[in-house]
Amino acid sequence: MTINNIEREPRVGISLTSEDLNPRKGCDSRIQLVGETRSLELAPGRTIQLSFDLSNNDQIMIESTLKDNTDLFAWSTTNLPVDPLVVVHRLSVFKEARYVSQKKRKLGEERRLTAKAEVAKLLEARFIGEVYYTTWLANVVLVKKPSGRWRMCIDYTNLNKAYPKDAYPLPIVDRLVDGVVGN
Repeated sequence: MTINNIEREPRVGISLTSEDLNPRKGCDSRIQLVGETRSLELAPGRTIQLSFDLSNNDQIMIESTLKDNTDLFAWSTTNLPVDPLVVVHRLSVFKEARYVSQKKRKLGEERRLTAKAEVAKLLEARFIGEVYYTTWLANVVLVKKPSGRWRMCIDYTNLNKAYPKDAYPLPIVDRLVDGVVGN
């Protein structure tokens, strides 16, 4: 593909205001047209969008760099394996805390199938693994999104009670974002 015979298509960007930071609101109102892009195929079936705002030299340099390094892109979650030798997360629960195994809750058929599909996806991506102990067991909770799809969460209420409170809690993100507006 040469740069001269390219189909031009609109590029979409997001502009944020403090009202848009509410996660319960839809984000469709924030999407607005900001320029034009073109598709660049790096490998069969693997395309990305490049801006038309780049100079010819920049476009050629970026294209060659991207094509030379196509194998470095993670095209799906299965390309992002987490090696336990590199990173392992361990919880420091209170020593005197009693283990809690939550009683199994039954899910409806739709929720059960959704949870099963989500677990299969996480297992395939190797983000989770099967465990063979029953010291801490937490139920899956499915919450309906505004889009009608299901979000899978875990009920960690018992584990949270056995975990020490953080001495340095996260700051309120809304205040941080409002503080940098205009910079």
